[in-house]
Amino acid sequence: KYKDVIIPMVIIRRFECTLEDTKAAVVEKYKQMPTYPHKAMCRISKYQFYNVSPYTLKELLNDPDHIASNFKAYIGGFSSNVQDILKELEMEQHIKKMDKDGCLYSVVEAFSDLDLSPKTYDSIFENLIGRFYQNVDAGQFYTGRDIIKLCVSLLIAEGCDDIFDDGKIITVCDQAAGTGGMLSTAYSYLKHYNPTADVRLFGQEFMGQSYAVGLAEMLIKGQN
Repeated sequence: KYKDVIIPMVIIRRFECTLEDTKAAVVEKYKQMPTYPHKAMCRISKYQFYNVSPYTLKELLNDPDHIASNFKAYIGGFSSNVQDILKELEMEQHIKKMDKDGCLYSVVEAFSDLDLSPKTYDSIFENLIGRFYQNVDAGQFYTGRDIIKLCVSLLIAEGCDDIFDDGKIITVCDQAAGTGGMLSTAYSYLKHYNPTADVRLFGQEFMGQSYAVGLAEMLIKGQN
């Protein structure tokens, strides 16, 4: 059940690790003012998303009898852009099924201690997709990070001298973006060679779950 369970749980835990440093401040502000504006709350979280629920995956384990309802409440605490991603992945249905089958607690427990912070791992989804979610008939293929780096190097090898200009706005578009690996690598590559560049990423993806994974990574990387 990598597609249905593991990938959504990885996304949730990655969001949780990303927000760890600012979560308490966000929850406190929400308690003071539940109608606090989205953009203002993002300034507190330091990302384009946040979670106002006092729950964490670790905290969910303290009430095993109500873990399903509390998990749904935890997901409901995310800002709307993250909730849209989790709806695309049908997470609430999977919570209901895991609870019915008696494995929800063990799955939450397994993920609650994983370090999936962007500070530790720049990107993690391509490997999961590559191992467990290839669909040759639909044209889905895992592209290794070394191949992506080569592709990006070739893309800017000629006729791109202006990318080194101070404050240069650089746009990158991937019209079959998958989980966003090419976009993420292009961003890191360009920022390495020109830290002053304003790199703006664009992509489209036909497969709903790949799109959701890619969108999660773009939010974490501060892309619009």
